Amino acid sequence: MCAHANARCHASVSRPRSARNFVFRGSVILLLSLIANAAVAQVSGTLAAVSDYRYRGITLSDRKPAAQISATYDDPIGWYAGAFGSTVRLAPPAGANFQAMVFGGYALRLPSGVSVEAGGNYSVFTNAHGDDYGELFIGAATENFSARVYYSPRYFGQSSNAVYGEVNASLPLFDRLQLVAHVGVLKSASPYGYRQQSTRNVVDGRVGLVADFELFHLEIAWVGISSRYAAYPITGTSSPNTAVVSLSHSF
Repeated sequence: MCAHANARCHASVSRPRSARNFVFRGSVILLLSLIANAAVAQVSGTLAAVSDYRYRGITLSDRKPAAQISATYDDPIGWYAGAFGSTVRLAPPAGANFQAMVFGGYALRLPSGVSVEAGGNYSVFTNAHGDDYGELFIGAATENFSARVYYSPRYFGQSSNAVYGEVNASLPLFDRLQLVAHVGVLKSASPYGYRQQSTRNVVDGRVGLVADFELFHLEIAWVGISSRYAAYPITGTSSPNTAVVSLSHSF
């Protein structure tokens, strides 16, 4: 039985097993290969620990700490690809779990200095495959600003589509300190929430300070959301406004 009234229990099999294994193993292989080829390719990676894994303002770790890893390859002509992984805590029976995401796209720098991009990503959960989903996105960026719009036909396994738009900004304050900010809007045909509280439109925001040291990066941010009861069907828990601490090491 699910822990919360509106939490959706997940069957362990909802898609062909071979396809699920291919996506998950492929994401792991891609992540490891990117790390292994760091010496000969334009590859960057990050190891991180966060006090609460907030994905677009909504917790995916049940408001508990999470460990994360990511790697990205940037081709000189504009193509890029990468992988991201994080521990997550989902609604029963999935419980403690792992999310793996592969992504890729193409970015073009215009004469004006603005970069435009288009790409996609696919995310899988090791014990909740009914919530695997893919997205397409387009975006633009300058040195201190970026914006993206995402579209998913089955967001977190729902039968309806969803659109998410975000704007991010950074402002250098001192040599090793910068102010960062984010605002995003999720619009979906399916409501999100629990305990009889749900909404189709969720606004999230984030503002914080990032300190860059030689061996690690420290970020302390305040994460706010338009409804503390907003929750993905996969989590079944609320996401109140809170401070989030992130400690990461780049390689």
